[in-house]
Amino acid sequence: MNVVWIIAVAAVAGPLSPAQAQTTALGPAQVAVLGPAQAAALGPAQVAVLSPVQAIALGPAQAAALGPARTAALTCAVTTPSSRPLTFAPNVGLTPRSVAARGNLQLTGCTSPDGSAAFLRSGWASVKATAQASCTSARHVRGSAVITWFGVTGRPVGTSKLRIRADRLVAHHPADTLLTGSVAAGWLVGERVSGGITPTSAILGCATTGMGTLVGDGHIAFG
Repeated sequence: MNVVWIIAVAAVAGPLSPAQAQTTALGPAQVAVLGPAQAAALGPAQVAVLSPVQAIALGPAQAAALGPARTAALTCAVTTPSSRPLTFAPNVGLTPRSVAARGNLQLTGCTSPDGSAAFLRSGWASVKATAQASCTSARHVRGSAVITWFGVTGRPVGTSKLRIRADRLVAHHPADTLLTGSVAAGWLVGERVSGGITPTSAILGCATTGMGTLVGDGHIAFG
């Protein structure tokens, strides 16, 4: 088969149909395993973010429903200031009870994976919330937080108001629920908030004497 013959065939065949154009986004290995019908059902944007193994494992409906993985607007390290730990009243104990939590969190090392909030470098958060909590679980969390943001020069550049809300039962690290919710106003408004706080010391005494304060560190993500 020579080059002239190939060019002639391409000219007669005309441009690719939309389904055929989508199929070209798949590598030969994926097309061979998925088959023409499944390959055509996948759009190029979705296929671009799937590895060969994922493309093979997913059916066309599932793969088509996947869009490109969303990049977080901002991620930061979180720690409780040593002199101002999170406090609980009454103490968190072995059995779930209604507890009020409040305290401060220091956000450092902030980076903006999608580039939309690169000017936010660190922050200071004031948190208050109520929950049904025990030493090992928390649910029905309601609260708020205000974050004061600082830029590259260390000067304040604005605030964000967070709505804290976690309905599902969270086990192992109940304090994680204090970093669950969304940004209601200010910088990053509309972004979902998630994260975790791990105690820096064992909390074995929680079940016997209760826990009134918590010192820990972890991470928080917006988006």
